[in-house]
Amino acid sequence: MTADGGQNRLDRIEAILLQTAQQQQTNTTALAQLTEQQQVNTTAIAQLTQQQQANTTAIAQLTEQQRQMQAAITQLTAKVDGLSEQLEASFADIAVTITRLGEEAHEDRQLIKGIQLENRRILEYLFGQQRGGGENGQAAS
Repeated sequence: MTADGGQNRLDRIEAILLQTAQQQQTNTTALAQLTEQQQVNTTAIAQLTQQQQANTTAIAQLTEQQRQMQAAITQLTAKVDGLSEQLEASFADIAVTITRLGEEAHEDRQLIKGIQLENRRILEYLFGQQRGGGENGQAAS
């Protein structure tokens, strides 16, 4: 080997070593960035996990509230059904009572008409007695 050829070879080795050192520096910087990004991602995943747990808890609470509301609605529906049945029975009783009152009012009117007719007959008899002088010729007092 010539001195010039050896120098040339040394220059190439030096260039390769320099390029390798630069690539290693680039790789180290990239690894540092990847490590930093991984830490950011790990933090974000932890936050997402916490949020997911909070959401799961909130969903469980909402589900329980919905179950309680459904139970309350079921109870209220049962009460409304019971009240509706009571109202229906009351309306039926009222209808029967009104019918009975109408019948009794009709009977009372008939009775009053009978009493009025009897009173009229009594008055006519009494006025007839008064005009005619009574049975013995005396005015009724």
